[in-house]
Amino acid sequence: MIFLPPEKKPENNANSPLYRIGECRDCEALNATLRARIEQLTPDEIVRRHHYLGGRYENLYVTIESIPELRVILDLATAQAAHILNRPKKDLRLGWWLNIMQPGNVTFPHTHDAGDELLSGVYYIDVPPDSGKLVLTQGAQRLEIDPCAGRFVFFAPDVMHEVTRNESGRPRISVGFNVGSA
Repeated sequence: MIFLPPEKKPENNANSPLYRIGECRDCEALNATLRARIEQLTPDEIVRRHHYLGGRYENLYVTIESIPELRVILDLATAQAAHILNRPKKDLRLGWWLNIMQPGNVTFPHTHDAGDELLSGVYYIDVPPDSGKLVLTQGAQRLEIDPCAGRFVFFAPDVMHEVTRNESGRPRISVGFNVGSA
């Protein structure tokens, strides 16, 4: 279900990949199911909210039991992380959250290197046109990545990243994740 094109490398460090992209092929129906279920989440199903910035919580945590169909995406993310990190899947754990970016929202620059993360990433469920780009910055290099539904983007936890303003009239829905040692 996933393929990865050649690595994109920062100009100032040719030995270190800046990001990797994967695609979830034939996931249109799954993404539609996920989007519909996420849109129906009740406040009681959101067990934790984190990173209150710019008037919104950037990370919404729910249990997998609230959205069991998400297991497919989380399993694919873990399998691809094992491939990227050259580690057995059983030796990795994946922490994840939802990101519902309403029109007008941005995600401010940040990293994910505060703990024992080995790899960070995002999977896009619903991406309206003009709903923001993922921006990765490392040293003097700044790359803008166009999101699209069904796409995974993996990057090192210490890579500064942000999301530009959602200029569409609809929310953009994604799943963020960090991968660490089990």
